[in-house]
Parts: sequence; structure tokens; C-alpha cells
Amino acid sequence: MPDVKRALTIAGIVLGGLLFFAVTQFGFPALTRLRLGALMPPAPKQPATLKIPRVVVGGKLFARSSYYSDEALGLITDIQPESGGALEVVGTRGAAFLDENGRMRKTVGFARCGSEVVATELGKGKFLCRGAWGDNAVLFDGDGNTVWSYGVQGSGIDDAAPARFGGKTTGVVVGLNGGGGVRFVGADGKEVWQQHDANVWHVEVAAADENSDTVILHSNAAGQLTLRDASGNVLTRYTPEIYLSHFSLTQWHDDPNRNKLIAAADDSLYILTMRGATLVRFSAPFTAGTDDAQGTPVRFADRPVYYAALVRHNLWNRSVLYIYNEDARQIYVEVLGSDCASLRSLPDGKGSEELLVGCRGNVWKYSPKS
Repeated sequence: MPDVKRALTIAGIVLGGLLFFAVTQFGFPALTRLRLGALMPPAPKQPATLKIPRVVVGGKLFARSSYYSDEALGLITDIQPESGGALEVVGTRGAAFLDENGRMRKTVGFARCGSEVVATELGKGKFLCRGAWGDNAVLFDGDGNTVWSYGVQGSGIDDAAPARFGGKTTGVVVGLNGGGGVRFVGADGKEVWQQHDANVWHVEVAAADENSDTVILHSNAAGQLTLRDASGNVLTRYTPEIYLSHFSLTQWHDDPNRNKLIAAADDSLYILTMRGATLVRFSAPFTAGTDDAQGTPVRFADRPVYYAALVRHNLWNRSVLYIYNEDARQIYVEVLGSDCASLRSLPDGKGSEELLVGCRGNVWKYSPKS
């Protein structure tokens, strides 16, 4: 929820300064006279370009249809293929297991998560609630029961991600706000190590290629991209051409590895290497200052490899879907009338792929029009 985090960060700085001034100048009783609501900055105003859901570009190129719908799942935040064409659809309140034809085989409910939930295999755990301000990182088992819950007193969680070291998921990397730094939590929910950093906005784990070690990647207060080893030691820091806060891992072109980064800034989408270098900059109007983006290559029938990207505007219950051709040109832009938080290209069994977009209670399928 980067829009919320940004607003809360500004509010925290303003509020902290006013509280310090009140205590030092007028004493602690002055705090009782502060009306905290009046100190909070107003929420950003919704841009006019995002108010009306519509197809902006390419309305004759793609058709949208419902792939799966279940309001009980909440916001769909992860879509994971399983063997044999089956699919796992994960939301903030539960998950659905679908067969190769998109029919539901099983559903699981769990305690509502205030952030993204992703599928994982960690000890007895099956789903990870990544955590957010005021919400712990929580690991659920395959039946939706809580395996463990992790939080740090006095420090809010910005993000958490499953960590695969040595070929298997061994724990969870947690990024904290303020000076909380980076923590590693084992499969039993106990903290293994902690390392210093400031405002660790987002964390991921990836390897540069099949022959490279897995490393931790995260952003921080300086907008840097930091790489750490399995013990949390800093390997290197890079400074991308944009301030890096939220990012997602993505595949790029024909490389099956999800070891590139996608981030949004300045009405653009940036594909970055693990060294923070820009591979390509896509034009992306309607980003409206948000930095929450994800993307995937998609291979539609009889077409070159396209690239699809999704940008969330959760403050206004809107999202924007972009599809770019092989020349990085926009061929489809749609303002979606919902908060949408997952994007996945899925083989259709006929040698091509379909594009799935997970929104609140719905998974939409995009296919080329004939």
C-alpha cells in the first residue's frame, strides 16, 4: 500500500515534530490538547483521469471476460500456476484452488490480512501475509490456520517476502519502517538475525541467473537498491535513476527468471536490472505519482512477446492495465474500476497465453480479439 505508506510517512514526520515541540515548550500536558486528526495531512485528491473506468487505448484489440469470481477471497494478490494447468488464486481473506479448466476444487479461508498475501511453502505454512503498518506478517497453513505471527514492538512493517536459500524456502525477510532495519524470520516464526537500515519499503529475494546465489533485494529511505546475502550482510548498493521505494520482480523477454525489477515513477514504468540499471522506460500516463507496479511478458497467439503492466491506485479503488508491443509502444490502456493487485500470464494449452488480472473478488482474463 505505497500510497498509504507515503501519506503516513509524511504524517509521522509532521506529527513527531509537533509532539516534540509541544513537550519541550509546554510540557507533557500539552499533548492532551493536541487534536491529532487535525495534524494529519489530507489524502491526495483523485486525479480526474482516474475517476471514470474505461478503455483509453486499444479497445478493438483485446476482450475481457471473467475467469473466476469469489467475493469471499477479498482482494486477489497472488495467482500461482500449479502442475497440470491447475491454478492457485490467493486473496486477502482466503484462497481458491482451481483445476485446469478454471473450476474451483477447494477454497480456504483465513483471518483477513491488511496487506498482500502470497503463496509459499515454508515449514507448515502455505500462505504469507506480507504485513503492513499496524499489521504483523502472518504465516497461514493450508487450512487457513495461523502458524505464526511476527511483529516488532515500536516499529511498523513495510513488507515481507519468502526467502529461498539453498534451493528451498527457509524463512521470511522482513523490512521495517523507521530505523527497524531488515530482519530474517525462520520457519518457526523466530527471529534469526537483524541488520540496520532505514525505511525498508519493499523486499524481494532473487538470483541473477541459475548459477548465481540467491540474494535479498530491498529499497530504503535513500531510494537505493540494496543487495544482501543470506545473513543480511550488504553486498552492494545501487542508486537507480529514480527514487526506488516499491518495486516488483518480473520476467523480461524470453528469460524465465524473475530477476528484473519493475517500478513506476514520473508517468513512466521502468524495467531495472538487479544492479539498478534501466533496461527500458515505458510511457505510462495515469500513474498519478504512485509507485506500485508489476508486470509480465505475455505471448498471445500469432504475436510477438508483448509486455503487460498493472499499476495500483488503492486509495481511489482504481488500477490501470497497460499492454506494450515489441517496440515498447502502448497498444492497450484501461482504467479499471477496482483495486487490482495481481498479474499473471497463463498458458492456454494451445501454444499461446492468456493474461489474468486479479482484482477485488474477481480474476479477469484478457485475450486478443480475432
